[in-house]
Amino acid sequence: MLEHLSLVFVWLLLLGLAWSPVNGEYYSSIDKMQMLGEVELDLITATHMYLTQRQDQLYEMRSFVERVKLEHAAIRQELLRDAEYLEQPLQAFRLINRLVVDWPALHDSLAASQKQLREEYAKSVNETDAAQGLPNKDDLKGAVLGLQRLQSVYNLTASDMANNALFWNECFEIGIQLYQQAEYRSALEWLQLAAQLVDQIEDENAQGISAQVYEYLGMTYMELGEKQKAVETLKELLPSLSPDTPHPARFLLDEVEGTEPKCPKEPVAPHWYANYSRLCQGKRVPEPGSLSCYLDFERHPRFRLSPLKVEQAHLNPDIHIYYDVLTDAQIEAVLELAKQLESFRSTVVGDVVTETRVSQQVWLDYTSPIMSSIGQLLGAISGLETTNIEKMQVANYGIGGQYFPHYDYLSKLPDSYKESGNRITTNMFYLSDVLQGGYTVFPLLNVFLRPVKGSLVIWPNELRSLAPDYRVLHAGCPVLEGSKRIGNIWIHSTDQEFRRPCTLDPTE
Repeated sequence: MLEHLSLVFVWLLLLGLAWSPVNGEYYSSIDKMQMLGEVELDLITATHMYLTQRQDQLYEMRSFVERVKLEHAAIRQELLRDAEYLEQPLQAFRLINRLVVDWPALHDSLAASQKQLREEYAKSVNETDAAQGLPNKDDLKGAVLGLQRLQSVYNLTASDMANNALFWNECFEIGIQLYQQAEYRSALEWLQLAAQLVDQIEDENAQGISAQVYEYLGMTYMELGEKQKAVETLKELLPSLSPDTPHPARFLLDEVEGTEPKCPKEPVAPHWYANYSRLCQGKRVPEPGSLSCYLDFERHPRFRLSPLKVEQAHLNPDIHIYYDVLTDAQIEAVLELAKQLESFRSTVVGDVVTETRVSQQVWLDYTSPIMSSIGQLLGAISGLETTNIEKMQVANYGIGGQYFPHYDYLSKLPDSYKESGNRITTNMFYLSDVLQGGYTVFPLLNVFLRPVKGSLVIWPNELRSLAPDYRVLHAGCPVLEGSKRIGNIWIHSTDQEFRRPCTLDPTE
């Protein structure tokens, strides 16, 4: 596949095609990434056709040249016997005819066909681009930052991540991207891995490749304040270069040796990060107390014959998981509705796009039969009034997709919420299983929840007094493998006085 990609980009450069990526935010959604697979297949098909036609051209030209070579071989043999060979009118005509007619005709044919091929290839590529759009540098940056998040949260090394599946140049690109984002510790790991892979290459170009990697290694060591390491790395590179060959590494070494080592500022992790990371890995600190699982027949008449399967994940505040509340068919119906809408990048308060929240989403109202039934089901399970619920937010998480610890309670209500009140509860439907990662965690409560397709998780965002409950800080862990799809519905506090009576005790 890498060879096919290389051919595509080489020909695009040669042909001068306009690579016009759109800001499709592919890395933040697995659904969008699946579209890119189809895009690459289209590019491979177009490039294969182009190369096949070029090979036909080369065969035609090679045949003509071989025929002319035979003519000249014959002339040389004749000249050994008869110095006046070219004085023969027919032979002189044949030579002149080739130079006046055959060679120009071949040139014109190649030029015309090459132009046609270029135009056809350009048309194919541009049609693919127009239909789907292509990823841009922001997507590459986002994908690399996603890998870095996975390393950090799940305590993985670059070798763990690469898993013998990446080439040196891919590891090198990850290192460069991280270096440019000032993620020097992570960049160092990937550059060291790239250097190891380059050292295994037995190729005449290995020296030039090695120089690129070692230069970045030297600069990364400098940024980390390890001047001696930087000097040693660059000096290790120089013996492989010709003494008379000017090379940027020589100038870089001079600059490094004449520069004071830097004092890098190590990032300070938030107070919740250690527990957040531990919970994302499916580990929790042992604590006393007992939780239970049970069948609930009494909550609503609709559950008399088909009881709710309930698991207590935490008590006070209550976090409950309800299993098998949606069937596969219902989930497919929801996702089909979501596909009909154009997804957009999820934002945080103030409609800000940030790497703390990496996903794409759409909003579904309750006019369709499936969404109407889900609204009624939520009312029966939660026991709350559903006249003041938000549309369902259907989110899809891509490479390293996550949502850093946050509250769903809004500290400042927008005007549209003034009548409906704040978000009294969060109701999260898991619309897919996740192969690895993607847990929902509560760092302050020592709780992690594994996504289980068809289940529903409910937790309160407000105390009975309607004051915010700051204990329910929660997060969506980065997706390590697979695709995470959820459907969030927030129920608001207005009209809940008979369903969830409030109190005057601010701690209750």
